[in-house]
Amino acid sequence: MGGETGRSAAGAGECTASTAGQSSTGEDPFTHELRFLLTRGETARFLDALDGRTQVATYDPEHPISYTRTTYFDTADAGYLTSSVAEPARRLRVRQYAAASTADEPPVFSGVGFIELKQHLGASRTKIRLAATADEIAMLVKDPRVAVTGAPAEHPLTVVARELAIPTMAPRLSTWYRRVHLVTPDAVCRLTLDEGLQFCRPQAVGRAGQAAAPTPREVVAAFPSRILEVKHAGTLPAWLERLLQDFRSAPEHFSKFRIGMQALVQEHDLGEGVTLPRSPSPTSPTLGARLSTIVAA
Repeated sequence: MGGETGRSAAGAGECTASTAGQSSTGEDPFTHELRFLLTRGETARFLDALDGRTQVATYDPEHPISYTRTTYFDTADAGYLTSSVAEPARRLRVRQYAAASTADEPPVFSGVGFIELKQHLGASRTKIRLAATADEIAMLVKDPRVAVTGAPAEHPLTVVARELAIPTMAPRLSTWYRRVHLVTPDAVCRLTLDEGLQFCRPQAVGRAGQAAAPTPREVVAAFPSRILEVKHAGTLPAWLERLLQDFRSAPEHFSKFRIGMQALVQEHDLGEGVTLPRSPSPTSPTLGARLSTIVAA
């Protein structure tokens, strides 16, 4: 996905620590994160108000419509899930990307994914992100200690492998959504806008070229709001701070992982605006057209 990659000593089936927008250690440089829940109208107004202040990060110009599947891992006693309400919160996840030429075209997986270990305390956050192919991810998940044989003890790959090797650690939930990435020209801020968020039973690692969208039977719940995340290092630009003042902040411990796990366990009375359709809710055609226009610009 652009940028250099630093190769680890992973042996057969090597993984690499991605440095695209990150430090050479594989750590994410954005130390603060804000979340907002937007309506369709608020989203359209926000995109209009950006007025050239940001650029869309399009990784494949021929397939500019981007989607994300994230699979979350946890232990049988929900050690990571409970950390969402007791700081510091921790997340271990596999993230894969899919793309399509148009909003109407079925998305397919790209060839690269990431394994991420994310931790945050209040608004401060750290994240280790390892780029890998689908086969490398599957191998690391299946036998993490063998996969990192020879890697230095504190290498990001080894750190993630130790988490995967915790007893009863396993995939528990997958999420699926359409995502637009926006960055400021000075790269001090990164904005992501997610719509059509669906919570699914855990999905297998997708191979390049495979159909990526979940089937109706795999979807447990859908979240109606659009989710705006603002990640930045240092002080938030004044112009962006003004734009965000009118939006509703997400609850203090808002978490896709937590809400999705509630959906899987309870499948009723989920709170925070979650609905339970019998099939995936269609993306808003109005907002979809607006996002398509921005991405193609």
